[in-house]
Amino acid sequence: MHAVLQDFRYAFRMLAKQPAFTAIAVLTLALGIGANTAIFSVVNAVLLRPLPYPQSEQLILLRERLTGPNGFESGSVSYPNYLDWRGEQRSFIDLALVRAEGVNLSATDAASPPERIRAARVTANYLSILQVAPRLGRDLVAKDDQPGAAKVALISERLWRNRFGALPLALGQRLNIDGVPREIVGVVPERVRFPRNCDIFLPLADLRADHDLLSRGNHESFSCLGRLKSDSTLKQASAELDTIANDLARRYPDSNTGRQVSAKLLLEFAVGEYRHLLYLLLAAVGCVLLIACANVANLQLARGIARGKELAVRAALGASRWHLARQVLVETGVIAILGGCLAALLALWSLDTIRAIAPASVPRFQETDVDPMVLLFTTGVVVIAAFLVGIWPALRVSNNVSMANDLHDNGARGSDGVQRQRARAVLVVAQVALALVLLATAGLTLKSFWQAEQVPLGFNPRGVLTMRIALPAARYEAPSKIAQFCEQLIERVEAIPGVTAAAVCSNAPFDTNEWDSSFHITGTPADPPGREPVSAMSIISSDYFHVLEMPILRGRTFNSQDMAQRQLVMIIDEKAAQRFFPGQDPIGKQIDDPVTIGEPNQDGAPITIVGVVRHTRQSAPGERIEARNLSMMYFATAQFPKSEQKLMVRASPAQDPHALVNAIKREIAALDPEQAVSEIATMEENIADSLASRKLSMILLGVFAGLALSLASIGLYGVMALSVTQRTRELGIRLALGADRAGVFRLVLGHGMLLVAIGLGFGLILAVSTGRGLASLLYNVSAWDPPAFFGAIVTLAVVALVACWLPARRATRVDPIVALRSE
Repeated sequence: MHAVLQDFRYAFRMLAKQPAFTAIAVLTLALGIGANTAIFSVVNAVLLRPLPYPQSEQLILLRERLTGPNGFESGSVSYPNYLDWRGEQRSFIDLALVRAEGVNLSATDAASPPERIRAARVTANYLSILQVAPRLGRDLVAKDDQPGAAKVALISERLWRNRFGALPLALGQRLNIDGVPREIVGVVPERVRFPRNCDIFLPLADLRADHDLLSRGNHESFSCLGRLKSDSTLKQASAELDTIANDLARRYPDSNTGRQVSAKLLLEFAVGEYRHLLYLLLAAVGCVLLIACANVANLQLARGIARGKELAVRAALGASRWHLARQVLVETGVIAILGGCLAALLALWSLDTIRAIAPASVPRFQETDVDPMVLLFTTGVVVIAAFLVGIWPALRVSNNVSMANDLHDNGARGSDGVQRQRARAVLVVAQVALALVLLATAGLTLKSFWQAEQVPLGFNPRGVLTMRIALPAARYEAPSKIAQFCEQLIERVEAIPGVTAAAVCSNAPFDTNEWDSSFHITGTPADPPGREPVSAMSIISSDYFHVLEMPILRGRTFNSQDMAQRQLVMIIDEKAAQRFFPGQDPIGKQIDDPVTIGEPNQDGAPITIVGVVRHTRQSAPGERIEARNLSMMYFATAQFPKSEQKLMVRASPAQDPHALVNAIKREIAALDPEQAVSEIATMEENIADSLASRKLSMILLGVFAGLALSLASIGLYGVMALSVTQRTRELGIRLALGADRAGVFRLVLGHGMLLVAIGLGFGLILAVSTGRGLASLLYNVSAWDPPAFFGAIVTLAVVALVACWLPARRATRVDPIVALRSE
């Protein structure tokens, strides 16, 4: 132990004598280790950290999966199917039903404005499945789910603290939720985060009184949460549920044909789609670390030349090979430890930026921090970095031949000098290869992001303001009241100065809804169960196409004559016209039996097509919903009023859309003082949010590629500069014997660019392999994209040329007389 402490003291003294070398080495390793720490912090928070529930690995989320031509992997669960699953399964302790929704919360004394907050509609066994007890008060019980039960609610710990000051008197208080006074019976602990950001938890009593909920073909956005028994596995549970689903398909072919059960770990369901992206980023920072280690290793090898005689003398005086190697490893360890400490600070500084560009819809990204697991990982990286940097110089120090050469001052001319040059050359080649991989990867993601941004939308998003409005059933129980509110609201908003047009819409582009339905084309034979045509659905007011600047390609838009009591009408997009009415004029054609459209059509009355519009994009490019390639059908708000809709307002060209928010809120309050609005954003902001994960990968990979390029170029410059220094005598002799300076320049530059060319060759092979692994993250870009790869090669080659040019230029300035005299 004494000897090791002595080695540490000696290492600190030696490093203090060379502050420039120490600073460069520490900073280089800090950049590599810091990048790894920052990205692992994200990986740990999103993928590795368990959910905050007891035995969270037993929590399984169940969704419906539809096979066949109109299939999907994750659809909502119908209430009757849930009841059958729960009654027939044996693998779970219990199953609960849950969905996120928005509610209007208003104060009983009208002292504060109404607000729209997130709520969860859950069955009474929800918290018991999570194995979480209320923070205060009681849990929901079975009778709370019965139609006609007392109006109760659970509130989140956050709402309890903000509204009631965390006082026990909150129990028994009443909140106006969607216009209905509800008694607070319990407080849900803060660790309950599913569904995300919910402040109120409501039982199913109201919904169970609704006939629509009991329809097996009606899917009301529910998911099913289950807890596995201790002796059950996910595979066994999935097989059992599929058996139950097959039986339901046999018993109810009209609604359940092709419907299976998708079962995933709750954590996997929440963040699984980001797994590939985060592992890619982790691999990228691994490359950065290797480049940084190669750089510092080259610095150590160069430093070893200057210390050759010192170490050789110590060996001649009796120092063992192990002692000398240990000294080098200790010095490298000190550099790595200092770099690790600085890396932790860099990681902490960078986390705010990462959280800012991460998808806001995934709370676990926002929980990214440096916890003990991250510090343990950073410690492991420091140890690995110290080993990678110090092993080669340590092996050289422990080489007897090397010691003898250094002692006789002929190391530069002996075989060991050649070995040192080869070692540095290998490290440079590795740096160039890894840098090319990162540059090519960054180029692919950059092009993919650009392609996603350039995809035609089918409408003009610029200048469009959106906000969500939900009319509570307690005050708007009749469809006519909803239609009247929407009509008056649009009229008032369009009268605001700076507003060009306004409309309401359900299932608006780039919102969080996915609404599609099967239907039947009137006059055609009945479709086999499970093979009915399917289309996305939206209910809009007449000025919707004006707001989005969508031209009517054929027919007409909705007008004031399309009232609820008249013939039901609809508009389809060009994709629906081509798919369902090929070679025909769709105007005047009819459909019937659309599921979940609205109350006026419960009798199955046919709906007539009166117009055709351009197809619009509803979600971000590359999302799973895009694979279904759905068309769109539009229905009139006057005929199918929906209580929850998006208000969409087009501002005049000179008007900032956000400047209209207060005026619009005043008009809403004038119509209904208790009506809240939420999700206020421009359409362009909604589109940007949908591309958040692509933006995250593009920015981070771009930063890492730039860092790798800088480190590789600095490493190449250092090796070439050292080579010129070592070859000063040789270059002086060449010049003395008549070699021209241009020839010397080409000799040095050619040596450097040869290393670069070899590195580019290996890097290209690795980059092609990496591109194939990126396929699932790319949009409209092939894994082998010539422009991206060519751009990466040219960029790296140009930077490398500059790094080699400077030492080559210095080589031409060698004075032969001075070089020979120094020998």
